[in-house]
Amino acid sequence: MRTIKDYIQHVKGHIRNKEAHDSVEKELTYHLAKSKQAWQENGYNETDAEQQAVLEMGNATNLGISLNQIHQPKIDWLLVIPFLLAAMCSFLPLLPAELSLRDFIMRNIVIVIAGIAVAMFLMRFDFRKLEHYSTHMYILACLLFLIVLNGNEAIYGVIFFKAGPLEIQGWMTLPLFLISFAGLFAKQKKSLWSLLILYAIGAYCYMRLPDIHIFCTYTAIVATLFYASNFSRKQKLTITVAFSLLFIAFIGYLMLAPLKPYQLTRLQTIYTPGLEDNPTVLFISSVMKQLAWFGTSNQPFAGGAHTDFVLLTILQSYGIIAGVIVLCILGFIIYRIAHTLGFIHNEYGRLLMIGGLAFLTTQIVYQVFMLFGLVPVMSMPIPFISYGLFPMLLGSVAIGLTLSIYRRKLYI
Repeated sequence: MRTIKDYIQHVKGHIRNKEAHDSVEKELTYHLAKSKQAWQENGYNETDAEQQAVLEMGNATNLGISLNQIHQPKIDWLLVIPFLLAAMCSFLPLLPAELSLRDFIMRNIVIVIAGIAVAMFLMRFDFRKLEHYSTHMYILACLLFLIVLNGNEAIYGVIFFKAGPLEIQGWMTLPLFLISFAGLFAKQKKSLWSLLILYAIGAYCYMRLPDIHIFCTYTAIVATLFYASNFSRKQKLTITVAFSLLFIAFIGYLMLAPLKPYQLTRLQTIYTPGLEDNPTVLFISSVMKQLAWFGTSNQPFAGGAHTDFVLLTILQSYGIIAGVIVLCILGFIIYRIAHTLGFIHNEYGRLLMIGGLAFLTTQIVYQVFMLFGLVPVMSMPIPFISYGLFPMLLGSVAIGLTLSIYRRKLYI
């Protein structure tokens, strides 16, 4: 005579995906318990009712083979392929000889391989294990910031800590904050005020860094997670009004405060008819006006051609068609992540994907708007394509977490 426990163990023995075992066990236990109860109500004793429930469920071997096919790990190739294409596009700004950046190609190969490896590792990693360490991730991010802000190295005003080959920089805390806040917002009993304080601590740390785009990206991630969470509409409206008033007060302070000339120059970066004397804005405007379908110039943008203004370099060197293709690849990545969200029922997994989506969308949209003079010009790399560890590895983390969630969407 086979008991319910023996039956479930036999079924699980045919399922190769170990991560699905708990889900299968819970589901079978529920159905067998309901069946057993029904047989007991029909007059069977407990032992006979359990036996009838097992017989009613069918052959354990056949069921296990069937469930094994259902619970095979899934790979979202519609996300993997555009991710790989976007990573390959990172070589485009490095190919023109005039950039004198061909020495960077070998290093970029290593960066791309590292990014793909990170994405594949996270895809196989069970994201649900991270939720239990949300608070630990936040504390670790703050500790890393203490190390960075007291760093022993500085390049172009960017402070970081270096010990031999090990480098700790401020941008490395972004994935920690993403994982942390996704877990904190997923907890229903978490106080809104405590979350605001945690955000403020992180915001203060990022404002100590010279790269304002990291602060903007951090704020976009936390804000998106907040609006996607289960807080009430009243709470969301209250926070929106409060931050809007703070922003207006900050702008008013900038208008009335006695700013120094170099501070005014930093603020005057939006391309308007009265600001043509700004060399960066003027150059971007002139290049955008001279674009052709297949490239117009052999003189790519000198400053940040392969990092902050990588899209402008691609447009100028390869033409509008190449730029549109690159944007279509990035746009499809955003669409695919957003589309997958509709199939995710795990709250933590859903918020992780939304946070990653906010990271990617913020940087891509800002880069495009900047080229058309709709937002201030500032350092804002494009994920996967801009040269360096920051855009590749952080983008890979977002892709890897999404693939991890998609891989387990049938049993979470």
